[in-house]
Amino acid sequence: MQHYFIDKEHSKEDFFEFTENILGHNLVFKSCDSIFSKDCVDYGTKVLINAINENVSLYGDVLDIGCGYGAIGIALSRLFSDVKIDMCDINNTAVELSKYNLMSNHAKNVQNVFYSNAYENVNKIDYDFIVSNPPIKAGKENLKNILGGAYEHLKKGGNLIFVIKKKHGEDSIKKYLSTIFESVEVIKRDSGYYILRAVKWEW
Repeated sequence: MQHYFIDKEHSKEDFFEFTENILGHNLVFKSCDSIFSKDCVDYGTKVLINAINENVSLYGDVLDIGCGYGAIGIALSRLFSDVKIDMCDINNTAVELSKYNLMSNHAKNVQNVFYSNAYENVNKIDYDFIVSNPPIKAGKENLKNILGGAYEHLKKGGNLIFVIKKKHGEDSIKKYLSTIFESVEVIKRDSGYYILRAVKWEW
């Protein structure tokens, strides 16, 4: 899936904006045709945000990995005003769009937005939460790098929370993460989308 990893040159005409209402917050996102779910916030992302809002008391330091144009991180910043959020993506265009969108949506508690191939440029190793709608179609190894690699960047007691479709290998990913994390559970199911939480226990 080319758009996950390859930046392309854009002209001014390639960019556009759309509006989404996420849990009562009207958010405006600048986007372009090389970005995942370019003209609306995809259903899986909405299920993830809803699941976190319903089931998780978000606190502390949060990383949105594979942030795209910023929908997850920006929505969570509006829902949980006391958290501190970092966002990263492998696509430079996505990084620049996220920077623009966090300012236009007044996401003041987003601390950093930066380029990173998985955790290559992620220096913190004590996040309280890592959240993601990972690029499933970019391949199983890339998926494992993003999800399994979260363990080393979470503090003890930290949570990885992500969305995956049942048909895209939810069972196998859950089994894989169970070899790394001390606890893995499904916290929400919705129309074939599963929200999983993996916890690094306090040992």
